[in-house]
Amino acid sequence: MTISFKFLNCSLAVLATASLTLGQENETAGDSRDNAPSAREVQTALKEWVQTKQLISRERATWTTEQETLFDLSEVRQREIEQLGEFTQAAGDRIEKIDELRKQYADEENSLKEWRRDLERHISTLEAKLRPLIPLFPMTLRAKVEEAVVRLETPDPERSLQHRTRDVLLVMQAYLNFQNTITLDADIRSIDGEDREVEILYLGLTQAWYVDQTGKYSGYGVPGSTGWIWSEEPAIATAVRQTIAIQTRQATPAFVTLPLLNSGVGAQPEAAPATK
Repeated sequence: MTISFKFLNCSLAVLATASLTLGQENETAGDSRDNAPSAREVQTALKEWVQTKQLISRERATWTTEQETLFDLSEVRQREIEQLGEFTQAAGDRIEKIDELRKQYADEENSLKEWRRDLERHISTLEAKLRPLIPLFPMTLRAKVEEAVVRLETPDPERSLQHRTRDVLLVMQAYLNFQNTITLDADIRSIDGEDREVEILYLGLTQAWYVDQTGKYSGYGVPGSTGWIWSEEPAIATAVRQTIAIQTRQATPAFVTLPLLNSGVGAQPEAAPATK
């Protein structure tokens, strides 16, 4: 733009100089026709004037084109500014939403951490309650959850809460199933100095009765602090054998009297009806 104006000023200066020269020559010559400018001088001045007009016209056209270009650029910049404003607004809204989500996630994380702490305390309590019961698990029960029981007996502080929870649930489920059923098991028991195979009938983990294959040796067991406490009771051999036959469906259901204990270890048994 500065160059164009310089060219225009230069052209005007040339034209003014030519006019002044012609004027001065006319004044000097007066009315004398002999001092009139020559045709060549007139042609030269006219040529310069035409060139000046052409230069002015080109400069005007160039300036018009540059104005249009500047106007278009201005519109483009204006649109870019508007788009930038919209982008800035959208970014601000997005940041607000992210902040809200971050707060929600932080609240959820704190809630989950609290829930995990509660679960860990609960699992620790259940583990502490289950460990004293493990010595009472008959082999038939222990075999179902052997690996979980071993891990429960030898706790690993580095073991994940997820695996601890799974082990506790497995052991509890097996324990509850056993506790709510009558289970027949077999064992080798030393009786009168000889190893004898006996069949044991468990009423959950509450009480048990046993009898050998001959029906001569029998007795009952109750859970103690470190395991089962067994007592001989030959008088119940027939009743135990009949109950086992009913349990294995070798005999029809019937009422059978077996000794039950009213309280914990050491209480005297009393007769009570028992059925399959």
